[in-house]
Amino acid sequence: MRHITNESRITFLWLPFLLLLCLHLNACRVAEVLSTQYSENIAGVNYGTEANHPGLNDGNVDTVATLPARNERNFIIRFADVHPVRKIVIHNGNLFRFEMDYLNADTGEWETFDSIIQRRNLDGERAQPLFVFDRLDFHTQMIRVTVTRTVDDIVVNKIIAEPGDKVVDRRTTLAGFYAPHYRVMQPAIAQIREIEVYHLAKSK
Repeated sequence: MRHITNESRITFLWLPFLLLLCLHLNACRVAEVLSTQYSENIAGVNYGTEANHPGLNDGNVDTVATLPARNERNFIIRFADVHPVRKIVIHNGNLFRFEMDYLNADTGEWETFDSIIQRRNLDGERAQPLFVFDRLDFHTQMIRVTVTRTVDDIVVNKIIAEPGDKVVDRRTTLAGFYAPHYRVMQPAIAQIREIEVYHLAKSK
């Protein structure tokens, strides 16, 4: 019969206590996250926020903000003043890849705080309908969504790349034959339904 030492007994007795402690700490952390109270949506026009397309912050997700089919496509909102930002929600139209930028209030330079590619499993939908960015912590007067690709953009083959072409790849074979060519992105209209921005609610 295997002999159980005193040290083993002590360790065995401590295990349930440690398990309960871990569960308690995790529960506290979950409660803290769930209890986070955010402000009203400060991206709305009623807060004096301006956008480079009125559909971007009109408070209606059924309207669509659009940008022309160009290589450079930037949705921008500008607050009436510098605000703290803790959470951003993007109601997506057709964005596939994009970057989230904010204008640094101290340096006057744009800074990227997240680079996004839509998730793979969309249950039959063409584009991910919602993107949520929380646990943010910066101050800014402007936020920019820099679109790098939409689900409607297409890639075409070109023997010669023309000025202004967005070349995504260069290959030497086509259909098994030696045929040097460029893979060029042809952009489509970019679409966002709404953007929401929040900071933490003030304690009462």
